[in-house]
Amino acid sequence: LASTCCCVCGTDCCGVNRELKYARLPYAVLFFVCILLAVILRSNTSAFGFELYGGISFNTCEESCQADQAVFRVSLALTLFFAAHVLMVGVTPAAIGRNIHASFFGFKFLAFIPLLVGMFYVDPDRIDEYADAARIFSLFFLVIQSIAIIDTAYKLHNWMISGDQNSMYALNLGLSIILFMGAYVAIGFLFEWFTTGGDCHVEKFMLSTVVIVPVFFTVLSGTEVVSHGAIFVSACINAYVVYIAHGALSSNPSEQCNNTIDRARNTEGWQIALGIAFTAVSVTYFAYTLSDPSLFGNQDEEEGELGKEGKKSNEAREVGDDNDGEQVEVSPEEAEQDKKQTIIFHVLMTVASMYIGMLLTRWSSQDYTNRDSAHLSEESFWVQTTSMWLIMILYTWTLLAPMCFPDRDFS
Repeated sequence: LASTCCCVCGTDCCGVNRELKYARLPYAVLFFVCILLAVILRSNTSAFGFELYGGISFNTCEESCQADQAVFRVSLALTLFFAAHVLMVGVTPAAIGRNIHASFFGFKFLAFIPLLVGMFYVDPDRIDEYADAARIFSLFFLVIQSIAIIDTAYKLHNWMISGDQNSMYALNLGLSIILFMGAYVAIGFLFEWFTTGGDCHVEKFMLSTVVIVPVFFTVLSGTEVVSHGAIFVSACINAYVVYIAHGALSSNPSEQCNNTIDRARNTEGWQIALGIAFTAVSVTYFAYTLSDPSLFGNQDEEEGELGKEGKKSNEAREVGDDNDGEQVEVSPEEAEQDKKQTIIFHVLMTVASMYIGMLLTRWSSQDYTNRDSAHLSEESFWVQTTSMWLIMILYTWTLLAPMCFPDRDFS
């Protein structure tokens, strides 16, 4: 610990001014580590706390801090950490806010440790109130995640066809065929596993939309009516929709309409691990992309020139001096643009911290301390089903919007 503190003082007190996009990486690393910690603590069955010499004991809330409550406490610590950055960056001048965001990581992480420990001394009723609020705000994260997935599919498609190479076109087509075939084979298994026992009308309707809607937007994206459509993007969205459908149906607590309950109890670990890996990767991707102002609409020519100059000045500011060894001056417009991006980033991470608490507890509002059916939750079923319908609606809108509003530029 002493060595770490010395290292912290040696790096942070020098005031190293990092470029904004690289400054986001330590936050993503902290986020990922806290996800792993939450998973470990969720499986812990012993009391939290420690004892000092002489019988002095510092015990926490014991059983009420275990299982889902442990996850919520880690989630709350992360939420407060990033919300504090939103406040500090928002109320301070742009130059100071930029330094708050891009420097002093060692001090921040050392301060996060007592914040995290302190969460395990918070009254359980207050944690339940936080969980109720997190369920609402996490829905916004689902919207952002859906937009990011669609955007990623478009970017990957554009990257593969940008080189005008036959091999890349063949790869694009081959991956599209594999994704479509895999998706519809999986749908057949889903009908077998989740609709054959009892009155499973909701499950049948849900899977019917998984078949019909992707066929509609795939055909639409392959016609000349939608010039910007792409079969590969439709294949990616189709595969992701099937993946969400499987997660939703497998979390359905109805034994009549879920033939995988017994098997799912034995395979809960890999399902959670897959969800954790996907979330960690997606949040890291958000950290580098969603605070980019270009994602919030086209910039006009003046703003575009400002962005180019800002990028050049960012490169200079990363070094700290210009070619003559003098400090580079940052214009007020560039500083405000940096401040806006920084606030957006920390707001995103604040909401993502709440989402982690929901993901690892399957969105359930019940108090589970020791349960065999941790993977089952009616709340999780409906949230994932809604998320599935949402991404299909959003992707269909990306295809139809240019036709509905021809005077607008959607590029």
